Amino acid sequence: MSEYSLFQKLLDYYQISLEDYQRLIRPLTYEDIPSPFLFKDMDKAVELVNKHVSLKHKIIVYGDYDADGITGCSILVKAFLYRNYRINYYIPSRYLDGYGINTQKAQEIIDKGYDLVITVDNGISAFEPIKMLKEAGIDVLVIDHHEPQETLPEANVIIHPNVSEYTKSITSSGAFTAFMFSWAMLGYPDKYLATLASISLISDMMPLKEFNRDLLRLTMEGYTHNEFPSIEYLLAGEPFNDTTIGLSIAPKINAIGRVDKTTNINRLIKYFTIDDKDEIIPYKNWMISLNEIRKEKTKQSKEEIIDNLEGYQGKALVIKVDLEEGLLGLVANSLMNQLKIPVIVLTIDSNNPSLLKGSARSIDGFNLANSFIALSSYLEAFGGHALAAGLTLKSENFEAFKKAFNELVEKTELTPTLEKYIDIGINDLNEDNYLLIQSFSPFGEEWKKPLLKLRHIKVSELMYSNNRMNIITTIGRNTRLVGFGMSQEKMNQYHYIDLYGNLRISEFMGRRYIEFLINKIEESK
Repeated sequence: MSEYSLFQKLLDYYQISLEDYQRLIRPLTYEDIPSPFLFKDMDKAVELVNKHVSLKHKIIVYGDYDADGITGCSILVKAFLYRNYRINYYIPSRYLDGYGINTQKAQEIIDKGYDLVITVDNGISAFEPIKMLKEAGIDVLVIDHHEPQETLPEANVIIHPNVSEYTKSITSSGAFTAFMFSWAMLGYPDKYLATLASISLISDMMPLKEFNRDLLRLTMEGYTHNEFPSIEYLLAGEPFNDTTIGLSIAPKINAIGRVDKTTNINRLIKYFTIDDKDEIIPYKNWMISLNEIRKEKTKQSKEEIIDNLEGYQGKALVIKVDLEEGLLGLVANSLMNQLKIPVIVLTIDSNNPSLLKGSARSIDGFNLANSFIALSSYLEAFGGHALAAGLTLKSENFEAFKKAFNELVEKTELTPTLEKYIDIGINDLNEDNYLLIQSFSPFGEEWKKPLLKLRHIKVSELMYSNNRMNIITTIGRNTRLVGFGMSQEKMNQYHYIDLYGNLRISEFMGRRYIEFLINKIEESK
């Protein structure tokens, strides 16, 4: 290692001091998480729920169809079960109900005689449904984290990281907010509920700073294999950490809402709230089978699109496909990563054939949210962020919108953010340095895993898999370079290359390797 140590390079990469680092790795307990009663009106929320429980009233939780909404709803249902009080719940179908509580569902709740509705991961913009519930004499507790408007719905109590002034610097997930309510209601932080909440921090891409990071660290470090079967089954033998949440757990939960067009998604709440290991196995098998369908459909759709785009030179891509709405974002993201241009993928709205619904993904330097505002005359609805957004337009406006969007991209001077990296050498690829990097974990939004760069690698010395499609180059006894989809034919056009990637531990054929997993290559200058 050079005199300028990897540790110092990591401090510089994250722009922190030695004192900041010591704070990052300090031993944690739940006392390090700021009290749930720092949420404004948390005491009122607990009092409201306790009143309905004491009167044996009917309570329903209304959740959402993504991993945040599923885990948030499960946290509340399980918390009430800890109090020996059964409540009902409803997870809407993406295809039948759409996002959030709506007036039709509000009327059904009124007709069924509920006394209290708790929304989780939705509700902060549900003005009309909440007004209906209140006028019918039903109390409403909103537990949400989405961007609030200037006015708020007429709920009895709203628990929200920013509206309730729990934090001014960052936000958190719906399930984190539900967990904090469960802590206040139960009087203690439950480990299982905390673990569910930590899944949502990764799945909903919350900034891994302050209490978000601390809660994830607590649950990762405190996780015991076989303690929580519902989580263990989704891990399939892997450790519980930031990587496996993002790659193994969250996609399986999200797959249901993406693929299943019924209300069977409500089975997931049973999966996460019943204790019998044998009873949850059928739910686990169902979830995994739908995830396989999700993966296959996404891969197939992307490959078909890429085949039809051979030689495509456009600076943006706007296309129509025959695909479930729930898969559009995954396909758009995959195409954006491959083509390195803004991508919009649309399909016919399942509830209104005259409309197209779509998902958009962008590269650094082109803001989707601003572009949709500029093109709002073509759109029926839109929302989202700079790099990920959704939209709805009339089918008859497709060509005009496509032309206008392409023109907007053409005349936008793209200034992508330069990606930070840390220069290392071949001799730095060892377990000590892997463990040093891991001491900065967990990694996620606003706290990315450090990108490492190996310079001036001689292509003729690389080794490949048997089919010559992947780089697998052994360096020393238990270290190797691995690059998937980087064929010998592709590499042979270069003499020397620079490699960008990350360090990881890999077990193969009973051997343990430190691997430099290659993300991308560049020709050496």
